[in-house]
Amino acid sequence: MNIELFSHSKYKFPGKVGDDTALIIPDLVYAVFDGATDPTGATYQGQSGGRIAARTAAATIARLASQGALADMPLGDVLQAISDDVLAAARRYGATHPPSTTAAIALDMGEYFRIILAGDTGIRINGSALYQHHKLIDAVSNSARIAIFKHLAGQNECRDAVEMETRSIVFNGLDWAVQRQILSGELAEKIIADAGRAVGHNNEPAIERFLSGGIRIQPGFANNGATILGFASLNGGKVLLDGTRDFKVEKATLKSLEIFSDGYLTQPKGTMIADWETEFALVEKADFHKIDAYPSVKGSTTSEFCDDRTVLSIAF
Repeated sequence: MNIELFSHSKYKFPGKVGDDTALIIPDLVYAVFDGATDPTGATYQGQSGGRIAARTAAATIARLASQGALADMPLGDVLQAISDDVLAAARRYGATHPPSTTAAIALDMGEYFRIILAGDTGIRINGSALYQHHKLIDAVSNSARIAIFKHLAGQNECRDAVEMETRSIVFNGLDWAVQRQILSGELAEKIIADAGRAVGHNNEPAIERFLSGGIRIQPGFANNGATILGFASLNGGKVLLDGTRDFKVEKATLKSLEIFSDGYLTQPKGTMIADWETEFALVEKADFHKIDAYPSVKGSTTSEFCDDRTVLSIAF
């Protein structure tokens, strides 16, 4: 078995850490946790809320795996153990925006791996079988973000400034932008309607509510099974199992296993770190702002990539 690990924060220059955390305990557990970026920019004892959540999740899984507790523990109990520990950490650090994280975990059970997935961090088996959940709420956000970016780009040639203003609007919501006369009410209504059509849910009240209020109200959709925009989140709440995965992979069938965060918008043909980074560079060149071929909830700037990225590759 050969193991490669690469992780790069969203920040292009040294000095700031990202929100991804990887876990490797040989012959026991291999995992990647992608902490949600705190849109407020707050830090607690030098750490972002996302990093606190991801590190806490890694510590929880390391502890449970070392105790031999994960062979038969039900999926809901595993994820709830992480979520409960994230809540305790949030209280300990005094976090004001709820820390949350995804999880992609491969547990070594001797003859097989137990694979656990929660959120949009993915796993690829033998370079072809891809397991990655994409949230509807992100698709809605993508549609709105792209429309806002393109509108603002027609008024400002500085794309870094356009990206940052777009992020501000997406975070604070369309109502906020209309009140400040950044966007017209008519344009805001069109953005909402177009987003609904883009995801196949015309005139959906939840979409209007989300885009009007912005990402600042997104925690209200986390683990909320009463709305079409609900999604599983390891954020201290009761974990919604919709979109999570729990399955076995026999070791005898494995040639490679890759675990990666969604900072990689596409997957390469090869399975090594060099392949992933080559693929990443191609995406950056083709769609730097993430508004065309490779849409995302954020775009790149001269100082930041669109997201943190981490990949753990195992060759058997």
